[in-house]
Amino acid sequence: MTSNAEKEFLSKAQKEVQQRIKKENKELETLHVEEKELTDAIEGYSKFYDDLVKFLQESSNDFNIEIEDLPRYFKSNINEVYRNYVQIKQDALDEIQVLEKYIIKNKRDLNNTQRTLKFYRSQYMDSDFFEECLPLVEIYEEKISIYENNEKNSLLIIEKLKEILKKLKDWK
Repeated sequence: MTSNAEKEFLSKAQKEVQQRIKKENKELETLHVEEKELTDAIEGYSKFYDDLVKFLQESSNDFNIEIEDLPRYFKSNINEVYRNYVQIKQDALDEIQVLEKYIIKNKRDLNNTQRTLKFYRSQYMDSDFFEECLPLVEIYEEKISIYENNEKNSLLIIEKLKEILKKLKDWK
């Protein structure tokens, strides 16, 4: 390559890397928001589970019936509460499906990011503009960490939802 062609190539490559950094930073922000939402959901579902257990125990004591008999009791005597818990059970099932789809998408994005990281890491090591590639390498490493954390948190939420479903198994 001539000196001018080389400069033009490097300039174009640097611009592409800068555009990629901008795009990836926006995606990274979105991932941070998802990470926060998942963390909040873990806390929320954990609190709901604790409240549910407390409600069932207190109701059992208040009405002097076994916890297993509460669904029939509420269905016969306080139908609105019964319907609310049946709906909560359905919502938990729906949320599990959403999270399972999210995990699949997350794994696909993780694999793509790992491949892209490998490419940019090699560019960083081998290229004349390695300084420009380093921020991308760091962004991809952070994205991979967040993808892995989001998958772990999604699985924790699914487990918490399954615990809720187990408590509501007789609420049909």
